[in-house]
Amino acid sequence: MKIAISAHYSRGHIGGQIQEIRELEKAGVDTVWVAESYSFDSVSAMGYLAASTERITIASGIMNIYSRTPALLAMTAAGLDALSNGRFMLGLGASGPQVIKGFHSLPYDTPVVRTREVVEICRKV
Repeated sequence: MKIAISAHYSRGHIGGQIQEIRELEKAGVDTVWVAESYSFDSVSAMGYLAASTERITIASGIMNIYSRTPALLAMTAAGLDALSNGRFMLGLGASGPQVIKGFHSLPYDTPVVRTREVVEICRKV
């Protein structure tokens, strides 16, 4: 069985809970999931976690497939995987119309087709 936790932004940013995440890593937690929020991108937080931890898997939960190009998603995943010495897990998702249209000002179209295309491109990259 694997045990996972979710990082949160309740202390203003992920860095505010780094000591807690380190302690959980020592206790045997396998994965820390990092979501994006309206206030911070997940990539910065995951890079910080990669530099601040040793063993725990760092997972994006989720990076939406609309606000970054497929190639950029793949490059970002490869960079985080390299920085973490192979401890990164890419979680992709479509998010929802409120975030994509309302926050990112992008059209929310064909989420299943788009997800399939992004996964194919990420695997190629």
